[in-house]
Amino acid sequence: MPRPRFEKLAPEKRERILEAAAQEFATYGYAQASLNRILETAGISKGAAYYYFDDKVDVYLTAVHYYGLTVLQAINLDVSVLTAANFWTAVTDLYQQQFTAFADRPWVLGLLKTSGPSAEALAADGQLAALMQAVGQLMAALLQRGQALGAVRTDLPDELLAAVVTAVDDAHDRWLFGRTTPLTMAELQSAAAQISDLLRRMLTP
Repeated sequence: MPRPRFEKLAPEKRERILEAAAQEFATYGYAQASLNRILETAGISKGAAYYYFDDKVDVYLTAVHYYGLTVLQAINLDVSVLTAANFWTAVTDLYQQQFTAFADRPWVLGLLKTSGPSAEALAADGQLAALMQAVGQLMAALLQRGQALGAVRTDLPDELLAAVVTAVDDAHDRWLFGRTTPLTMAELQSAAAQISDLLRRMLTP
């Protein structure tokens, strides 16, 4: 959790700090990320940084929570209106929403796919735990709706099914956003269709 002084900063300065952190973690991963580079990019001194954060772990958790919430809020999905005919089209649209919403900021999704500090540190952050719970609930609702419609297999335990989807999604996104060249809108749309088709082939009964 950031210190109260961080929340009192002007929104533009908070965004500048978090953007610098997100770009650093997305580029180098947590272990190799440099707090000094983040501060230099954000234009703040190391002394001032400790008015806002305790350490690099705190910066990472704050950035992941902020941008994770941004991604979650960008999702427009009502599972109750899905039908057997449009289920997988809706999954493709869901990925397109995510990819195209952050086409000009690919490091947002890159950040969310980095391996962070210890599992204990992640679990101890209440805000991040609540965010991950919300993501899990969204996935569970989507899979359960798909099962009810006959579009998703029912021969695997729910926990295993969710774990498989998460693993494939993570692997695809790490590959996609680990590229060194910018992604075009056409490439992002193609990637959305690609991951959706991969999941469909795995999950269709």
